[in-house]
Amino acid sequence: MRENTYKTHQKILGAILIAYGAINFTGGIALLAALNIVEIFVHEEEVIQLVAIFSRLIGGILLVLSIPAIIAGIGYVQEKDWSKSLGLVVGIVYLLLFPIGTIIGIYSIWLNAQDIIKDKEPVFAEDLVKGAAT
Repeated sequence: MRENTYKTHQKILGAILIAYGAINFTGGIALLAALNIVEIFVHEEEVIQLVAIFSRLIGGILLVLSIPAIIAGIGYVQEKDWSKSLGLVVGIVYLLLFPIGTIIGIYSIWLNAQDIIKDKEPVFAEDLVKGAAT
């Protein structure tokens, strides 16, 4: 992959990670806030406890997953080297968030694989002969 194409994909992935991380962060905050709203309208103790468990669990998971994604996205946009490692980890974890997270995870893994592959260009005999002739 050419260098400028790679950088374009890097910025696209960065923007996607920032946007998806922000959506997840907002969803996590909303789920944590939903507990207070449910307590106002519902007076059944069992329902409040059930909503509390699920909203804290899912909201907390969304918050924990969104922060590294936003950080990796900012790193990708700024073309920082550390963002590749963090982006790969986020991509692997996002594979579990079907369907959108899975697509983002595949794209992240593919982009990081391109970075590894570009350093491993195959050497052909013709190139060796041309190199020896010069």
